[in-house]
Amino acid sequence: MMDLRKLRHAVVLSEELNFARAAQKVNLTQSALSRSIQNLEEELGGKLFDRTLHGVHITPIGHQVIQRAKALLLEANNLRHEVHQMQHHEMGDVHFGVGPLPGSTFLPPVLAQLLNAFPKLRTEVTINNWDTLLLQLMDEQIEFFIADVHNITPNNTIEVQRFARQYGGFFCRREHPLAGQDISAAAQIFAYPLVSVRLPAEVKIALHDFFKLSAQQTFDLALTCDNPSLLHYVCLHSNSILLSTHAVVRAEIERGAMCEVRMPDQIEVYAEMGIVTLAGRSLSPAATWLIDHIRQYIDSLAFTAQ
Repeated sequence: MMDLRKLRHAVVLSEELNFARAAQKVNLTQSALSRSIQNLEEELGGKLFDRTLHGVHITPIGHQVIQRAKALLLEANNLRHEVHQMQHHEMGDVHFGVGPLPGSTFLPPVLAQLLNAFPKLRTEVTINNWDTLLLQLMDEQIEFFIADVHNITPNNTIEVQRFARQYGGFFCRREHPLAGQDISAAAQIFAYPLVSVRLPAEVKIALHDFFKLSAQQTFDLALTCDNPSLLHYVCLHSNSILLSTHAVVRAEIERGAMCEVRMPDQIEVYAEMGIVTLAGRSLSPAATWLIDHIRQYIDSLAFTAQ
């Protein structure tokens, strides 16, 4: 049976290319590490490393073995991690990300529930756009993220679970010239500065068609910002038109500070909310708890599920 310790010794040696440094890293004597590598080579029936006066070099067979060994060691570590969690029922730390829209709607109340239920849990939340969050996920800086997944395609590296749509529209302050008016043409809206979070490419294409722009014209926002609070302030203190979801502006609508600008043949815009994780990677208990309670909270608000 293959000894994972010997595989780890070979991986460390491939990284250090020096027996003394590798031995120190795995807490062995140099001679003990040399015997471990020799035993592994005998078991596999092939030479993994060339030892010369100029140093240690990986053989072609060694490159293949090291690649497979890293995958086996990763799976073994995942297995140990999962067993440890099941045995001790630990929550541990949780680092995750959210896009600007979920970050200002359903995340705050769920985080409050989380800290009430697990006051000793260490939680770190990153709020950013989906492309930055995806880079952080791939670098394993965060365990998962929730965002608008319009532009994210699942592959053999990441998994995407679409779970809800947040529908939106155009909003303005109550004192806006268009407030309460009968809007007959999209150009009436486009005459004012449009502000929003960074929009997915397909949404920008749909808006380009909605406003009947020519092929030579591009659809551009007057202000792009992934901070909804800043956008709300600008909208409430200018004649700009906010493109957002109903969930994000719910409080402003309820207190009468904002109203929706509607017109016949209104374009249907929405944020496609989803959970993005690394493919084949188990989530921590804290991450699972968060995702379950976010789903419950969304259902309680009667968002339209995908």
